[in-house]
Amino acid sequence: MSSTGIYHIILRSVNQHLIFEEDSDYQKFVYILSDCKMKYDIKVYAYCLMDNHIHLLLNSPADKLSVFFQSLGTKFVRWYNNKYLRTGHLFQDRFRSTSIESERAFLAAIVYIHNNPVKANMCRYPSEYRWSSYNAYYGQKNSLIDTSLADKIAGDRDSLHRFFSRASNHSNDELFADDHKMQKLFLTDEKALEVFISTSKLTSTSEVNNLNRVQRNHLICELRDKGLTIKQIARLMDISLATVKRLSKMIP
Repeated sequence: MSSTGIYHIILRSVNQHLIFEEDSDYQKFVYILSDCKMKYDIKVYAYCLMDNHIHLLLNSPADKLSVFFQSLGTKFVRWYNNKYLRTGHLFQDRFRSTSIESERAFLAAIVYIHNNPVKANMCRYPSEYRWSSYNAYYGQKNSLIDTSLADKIAGDRDSLHRFFSRASNHSNDELFADDHKMQKLFLTDEKALEVFISTSKLTSTSEVNNLNRVQRNHLICELRDKGLTIKQIARLMDISLATVKRLSKMIP
């Protein structure tokens, strides 16, 4: 439990399944997040929506944190499953939380969250990534985000920007040291999704369930041949790593 009420939260998908496939998915999540924020009186200081996980920095009474995430997850998954004609869980049962106990840790968490797309080679600068709160700290209107605490800690907005600039070169990767293991992929997850769609001729990853076993196995081999890693294929097709590994051995 945090003595400040502030937590860095990570929501991960089950089996690294893609959470967001198109703009409307991101937009819907932000809308539901905003709705739940108001309902449970939560303050959101930063967010970053990645392909298969979500970062949030927020302030919540301890007794509201679990029910807030239960409501957020239930509403989004119900909408997502209906849209993609799927069933079952999308998020892991438990979210990962780190208590933020100091002002410096708070500012460092903002930098860390906003640098996620850069670390994952999805963009060169945090400002280029559409699905984070980074630009709210540089004047972009965003009613979801409370920037006042960061401004207060830094003293003023210019001082805050100078801190961000310095800290981004020395990001606190030890907070979640394993978050960016995907950096070594031959293709970014975004590019892998493009290759999947163009190769499979499917409109979404959920349509994999409509393939028979022969079609599925053939698609796995095609994707491996085009440079996707075993983990990427397993995520995109929502199948086990063992299955992809076994079929990959058949590739000459």
